[in-house]
Amino acid sequence: MKEIFCGIDLGGTTVNIGLVTNNGDLIQQHKIPSGVIDGVDAVVDRIAKVVHNWQIQDDQLLIRAAGIGVAGLVDTHRGILREATNFPGWINVPIVTKLHSKLDCPVIVDNDANVAALGEYSFGAGKGYDHMMMVTLGTGVGAGLILNGQIYRGAYGAAGEFGHITIQKDGPVCGCGRRGCIEAFVGTNGLVRNVRQRLSSNMTSTLRTYNLDKLTPKDIYQEAVAGDELARLVFSDAGENLGYGLGSVVNLLNIQHIVIGGGVAEAGKFIIDSAQKILNEFALNNGDQSARIVKAKLGELAGIVGAASLAMALV
Repeated sequence: MKEIFCGIDLGGTTVNIGLVTNNGDLIQQHKIPSGVIDGVDAVVDRIAKVVHNWQIQDDQLLIRAAGIGVAGLVDTHRGILREATNFPGWINVPIVTKLHSKLDCPVIVDNDANVAALGEYSFGAGKGYDHMMMVTLGTGVGAGLILNGQIYRGAYGAAGEFGHITIQKDGPVCGCGRRGCIEAFVGTNGLVRNVRQRLSSNMTSTLRTYNLDKLTPKDIYQEAVAGDELARLVFSDAGENLGYGLGSVVNLLNIQHIVIGGGVAEAGKFIIDSAQKILNEFALNNGDQSARIVKAKLGELAGIVGAASLAMALV
């Protein structure tokens, strides 16, 4: 029999499901619409159908355990999704019990940011660093912490809200309603706002030809690669603000390694270089003990591989 672990990355739009070996190798992957509006039972049934089809195709598959990462507030110990912004009506859902009844194997659930961090720690850019942090840059800014080689969840399972650390008390309004959060500067909306502000005094940027209402970090990145000064400044600003926030975390927790993932992270060195510069200036560690910022390796597979890694601890 082939002993395999199932990793499930459940988002508001898509469910990404995979089968992973204990070496972190992905042997199957399938995406389906999550359809969360249909309710938890319907979603669980769709996930189980994908897994059962794999088992029918290969009767030598033995799924030892399954892990699931969900973009929401999770009680890992009780196996409950307490609430999730993109899952209307999903309140205190016993997701572990429901999945276990369909998959007939041990199941564990955690927040998607924690799961992605575990994936990078176990098999990606964070491998070998027992005190690390993964920051996911996209529309929002999330984070997962690995301390002493274990996910750090905090007293109530809500640790890692890095994006909502205030770095400017009278700064721009964040999606959470507060002002000056890291997310308000580094998230997608913050990048686009910076472009608008800079365009008011810069007539030569090629970004002026874009519809700013539809501008994406990928658009800004493409122009930065092409040499557009404004685009590069926008990413440099974002990196600096990210660096200030990371410096505080490093000073507090003595993190040794920081992995940057998510869509905005595709900007790579345009953000990471400026973030590293600020981090080196403001973090108290220095020399060989300086925390290093690197780009994630697993990409969209971090959720699957991380969820499977979570499952590996169950057996």
